[in-house]
Amino acid sequence: MEKLKPMRILNYELAGRLVVEWAQGKKAPPEDMADMRSQLAGIVEIPERYQTLEVVQGDNHHFVLRLPPKDQVTQSEEEVMQETKQAKETGNPKFYYPPKFYSDLLVEKDIENDAFFYSRISDYTIRGCR
Repeated sequence: MEKLKPMRILNYELAGRLVVEWAQGKKAPPEDMADMRSQLAGIVEIPERYQTLEVVQGDNHHFVLRLPPKDQVTQSEEEVMQETKQAKETGNPKFYYPPKFYSDLLVEKDIENDAFFYSRISDYTIRGCR
């Protein structure tokens, strides 16, 4: 299986702000992948393998369970398990690093609440596995 490249968020806060605008109806969500690439240009790198788009939104009474792509989550799981095995064998751990804005909040205490809020929304809405 080829290595599946996830979406790469270049600016978590801006991506999150855009997701909030879509969710609140202040801006129309993308209609297709071309529109999504256009709206997220310079904010998120979207691999060419993504050809179609489905936008769903829950409400106060309907929860949408969004599962990650099977191949991508399987590949990420295999990589993490291999890294864990190698760490145990060599004694040299390889850490799973979340996006920097998490350490900005938890370690450095150097991010405003609103910036963290928008960054976190983009992470769980757009980023996907790994």
